[in-house]
Amino acid sequence: MTGHVHKRGASWTVVYDEPSPDGKRRQRSRGGFATKREAQRYLTDALGRIDASTYSSPSKLTLGAFLLDEWMPAIEATLRPLSVERYRSVIRLYVVPQIGATRLQALSGGHLNGLYADLERAGLSVATRRLVHAVLGRALRDAERWGRVPRNVARQADPPSRGASRATAWTAGELRRFLDQVREDRWFALWRLAATTGMRRGELAGLTWRALDLDAARLSVEQQLVPTRGGATFGPPKSSRSRRTVALDAATVEPLRAHRAAQLVERSLAGDGYVDQDLVFADALGGPIHPQRLTQWFAAHRKAAGLTSGSLHILRHTSATLALTAGVPVHIVAARLGDDAKTVLSTYAHLLPQSDELAAERIATALA
Repeated sequence: MTGHVHKRGASWTVVYDEPSPDGKRRQRSRGGFATKREAQRYLTDALGRIDASTYSSPSKLTLGAFLLDEWMPAIEATLRPLSVERYRSVIRLYVVPQIGATRLQALSGGHLNGLYADLERAGLSVATRRLVHAVLGRALRDAERWGRVPRNVARQADPPSRGASRATAWTAGELRRFLDQVREDRWFALWRLAATTGMRRGELAGLTWRALDLDAARLSVEQQLVPTRGGATFGPPKSSRSRRTVALDAATVEPLRAHRAAQLVERSLAGDGYVDQDLVFADALGGPIHPQRLTQWFAAHRKAAGLTSGSLHILRHTSATLALTAGVPVHIVAARLGDDAKTVLSTYAHLLPQSDELAAERIATALA
């Protein structure tokens, strides 16, 4: 590749050949340099990046336009519906308002660090700020791979520090209070199942009767109901570990049998209007229950029970904590949750303050 600089009026202009996908000669020019030295410096840099295969054709494309108009449409097919919604929300809520107008090729690690600092001052959690960094990191990695930018500047930024994952859980007494509150609720079997298995809300909403064997007191997690824009869709479990079989206790099987009987009556009353999708937890016409509705119902019951904190996910945390406290091995708890044993340990260890003392007592007993 060759190039030169020449004076044009009161300023200097750079002219050079830039690489073209079709192999044809394509000339690029840029003017407005105050001195010949500035123009020559720009030319040297451009030719160097061309030789190093890190050159990107100059563009006025903004970060926001790249993310929403080019990048998201290109990768949506590779993402789960819930991830698509999460990525778009991150971009629209946190990236575009702050640095969306910045030219993609002018973006720097400093811009990203400034964004993370602004989000921290706004009170966003470490998890949300790290998600913003992860989305930008993937987007800029693709931009580099597609030749839109010479390098991924997310690698030059400082991602928000990973905070320790500190789950909160109810005590056994608080869980009993909640279950007493929902005992006459239409969805009591769901609340009891969530409390004893730690299933995620999407797994509960997606559970089918064919995956539930009441006689053997076991269920299989085979799918989940995932929120999407304007609705929800069925999809695979969150990960390979999430696809699992879970044992049930007799006190959980009993309300599930009662729920099944009530559902059959409901189906009979609905007649042809009932569309059977084999869902354990379905609306009056057999349709799925949107996961967000479960969250809303849970919040109402929690408040009615006089419990001041906790989202629906607290039933999962409580189930895990009670099992660990009772001495259930970590690998079994992890298998029931569909999670990694290391993750379970790091998430719930702080909720087991008696573990160290208990270990000391048991060692002493073994030596006595």
